Amino acid sequence: MSRQSAGWRHPNALARRPATFWIGPFIIANLALLVVAWFLPIMTLTEFWFWSNRVSLWQTVVGLLRQSDLPLFLIVAGFSMILPTLKLLVAGWIWIRVDAASPRGHRAVGWMEALGKWSMVDVFVVALIVVAVKVSLVTDVGVHVGIYVFTAAIMMSIVVMAWIGRALRHGKEQAV
Repeated sequence: MSRQSAGWRHPNALARRPATFWIGPFIIANLALLVVAWFLPIMTLTEFWFWSNRVSLWQTVVGLLRQSDLPLFLIVAGFSMILPTLKLLVAGWIWIRVDAASPRGHRAVGWMEALGKWSMVDVFVVALIVVAVKVSLVTDVGVHVGIYVFTAAIMMSIVVMAWIGRALRHGKEQAV
């Protein structure tokens, strides 16, 4: 197949290989799960036993922005929304566009590993929010499904990053 007829996919990309075809749908499902997790309630805050409020990650980020708490907004939005999304978009780009047998494929493994080092920071940030609220004397926190869905999305992204990294390393070995 010629380079021109390959279209937007590289002729030797992982997307064209039967063994790694399912990475793409897995990335799309992972991205969808991540976005859904942003809007699901992660916790219920109860103050003085009668005032209760369910909070999602999205509401937390918007609230921080409205309160002009820019440093905390950047940390929470960056590590729990932007970085996980960026990791999945980079994984999709590598799956579609990178020649698995080229030096570019080897560099892509380095990018994947660099992004992968930040994988659990996303969950850690959400856990810190829950712990920070729990230490308050007037507030009780109940954890909800959103935190579990978010954690599952992050764990899925770790799996997909490892899957692509292994496939790229395997493609490099086949080229040698």
